[in-house]
Amino acid sequence: MFNNHTMTLVQDLNLIADQIRNIDFITVAAITTSNYPDLPNIYYAGVLIPPTEMLMEWADGNHLVLQNQYPQYLLTKDCDDIIVALIAAMTQKNIILYIPKDEFDVFGQMLLYHIYYIYGITCNTPTTVFSINPSKLPFIASKFYMMDVMEPNDYLNYYPGNYELPMFVINKLAEDLHPFNYPATFEEYADYFNRLNRSKLDINKPLKEMVEIIK
Repeated sequence: MFNNHTMTLVQDLNLIADQIRNIDFITVAAITTSNYPDLPNIYYAGVLIPPTEMLMEWADGNHLVLQNQYPQYLLTKDCDDIIVALIAAMTQKNIILYIPKDEFDVFGQMLLYHIYYIYGITCNTPTTVFSINPSKLPFIASKFYMMDVMEPNDYLNYYPGNYELPMFVINKLAEDLHPFNYPATFEEYADYFNRLNRSKLDINKPLKEMVEIIK
């Protein structure tokens, strides 16, 4: 899926000075309030910085506020969409997360842990090597599909037949594929698409025949 592309954290853009202008090779997500070069492959991802009020409370001495509230903030739609977009971009290029050291020391490690915990991705850092937990790939594909990165049939062909489809994709599959010519309930759609997905385990039946049997 990712064609050997990786996700790397850097705290100093000088470390990638030789690659930073190579728009075909890397995309840089600037997660910082400081200045950074105005280049076409550097994108501002400041939404991943903890909100100002959270940082102010942390600066006032409540050092648990980030630990308690920042992970939930990263689950909000705006943050999650940015993270999924960066992961999707990794199918085409290497992704660099740029967080200067002073900001990384405040929230950076929690962001990296979140990306690992939710999406199974360990970033390249001075102490870790890039990896993806294969068990997270079906979930990542589901997120890609919800953001229209994958076509519905491509998604169903990719999704493992021995996994239940996540509930959050069912309505979109129903809207995209219209499997019934009559109004159906969410439960009927969920049952249909899960049976269709499981039927892939029978490699002796072509997909068109599976669809007709399930209907």
